[in-house]
Amino acid sequence: MNAHDMSMHGAARRELPANVEAEQALLGALLVNNTALDAIRLPLEAEHFSEAVHGKIYGVIVESARQGRAATTITIKNRLDETMIGDKTTAQYVSSLAVNAVNLVNVPDFAYSIMDCAARRAVISIGHKMEDAAFSTDMEIMDEIEALRSRLDDIIRALNGRAEAKTLAEGAKRALESTATAYRGSGVAGVDYGIRFLMDMVGPFLPGQLIVIGGGTKQGKSSLIEQIIHGAACNGHPVWIYSGEMGVEELAHRSLSRVTDIQAWRQIRGKVSEREYEQLETARRNAETWQDRCFIRDDSMTLAQIERDLKDFAKRHPGGMAIIDHIGLVERDRETGKLSETEFGPFVTRRLKMVANRLRLPIVAAAQLKKNTFAIEDRKMSRSTYMMAIGRRPKYADIYGSCEKDANHVIIPFRAEPILQELEPSEGSDLHPIWEEVMGTVRGKAEIIVALSRHTRWPQRKEVGWEGTKTMFTDLQEQDQTRMF
Repeated sequence: MNAHDMSMHGAARRELPANVEAEQALLGALLVNNTALDAIRLPLEAEHFSEAVHGKIYGVIVESARQGRAATTITIKNRLDETMIGDKTTAQYVSSLAVNAVNLVNVPDFAYSIMDCAARRAVISIGHKMEDAAFSTDMEIMDEIEALRSRLDDIIRALNGRAEAKTLAEGAKRALESTATAYRGSGVAGVDYGIRFLMDMVGPFLPGQLIVIGGGTKQGKSSLIEQIIHGAACNGHPVWIYSGEMGVEELAHRSLSRVTDIQAWRQIRGKVSEREYEQLETARRNAETWQDRCFIRDDSMTLAQIERDLKDFAKRHPGGMAIIDHIGLVERDRETGKLSETEFGPFVTRRLKMVANRLRLPIVAAAQLKKNTFAIEDRKMSRSTYMMAIGRRPKYADIYGSCEKDANHVIIPFRAEPILQELEPSEGSDLHPIWEEVMGTVRGKAEIIVALSRHTRWPQRKEVGWEGTKTMFTDLQEQDQTRMF
């Protein structure tokens, strides 16, 4: 018997690595308490289970959790094929897993054991394929070795999970490669969201960054985020969006408004002409390419559900970014139900920063400013009062709940116009001409403020334009250049 035969026969006599007890214990724990999924820090997938039925059960539990549904012995049984597993039906077997569930504390250990066995089985498979490649004259040996080495690297990364260490030298090499790519003009390092004035201030959004966009009511926080979404998607980046304030149709109306100049409120109420409707239909068709890169969740989601969705998104759509609009509208769960409003904000941003780092994904999160940010103490109106009102620039400390602590950038759009509108005196009064004069200096104008940054100088302020009909910020420099021609 030759060496090849001996190695193949020797492997065949040994059982493949598997830990069926760990698989049963993990599934039982998840059925008893779905939140145990959050304790699994490794990228555990259904295919890592040695028993096919266990992989199917795990897949149904994960999918149910991703959809925000409870996964219990009752709710998942109709989603599994009815068959016999030993002397039990599928329903009976699933029930027995929950009945025999053990301590939830051991869930991370069970997950690691399952992945460890899966990795060992994969290594054995790679070994057989390497042997086949070495003996075969039909295979291109270097191509096979490269493919198998890549597969082995995937196994190592999956098994290391979030504990994988990196050297500073490796980081410097990757950083310089991304810089070289940008220098050659073949793309920027990170997500290019296409807003020139903001790119000049903070650059592209990089994997692992948390960007907090703060804003008060009517200050343009959501509008700036929508422009970031549009720019990123148009530049080829997939975008995952949690929209707690607006539904997907409202977002679409606002998007079409920017392209056609037809106000969103007119679209919603059907106050458009036949020609305008044709314009909207043409704009919709032209926008399909970039809009297909935007994945919107406009239903209520907890932080754990957002994390699970983002994990799936990052795996399926590399090179993307995520949007949370806004932090205060993330649904509470049992873990966060007792936190105060001021405690909840930094709790969310801390978790989002960890997710951004783990998934190598930039996350943009909107946050509200404190209600008294633009409060005017002197209620005796005068020119100085109006000037004081428009001169009060928001700072990062004005963000409600200290949400800036984990941010790489804090960006705040500021519009003086809506602040002055709240202070308008009655028409015909002596103050009204003064108010009109001050209003004329800020009408159609805004500022983008970099209130805090870990990567560039701060604070920075950039004067920009504001188009109310389109609810969007504009680059005044580009407008001036257009007028010149």
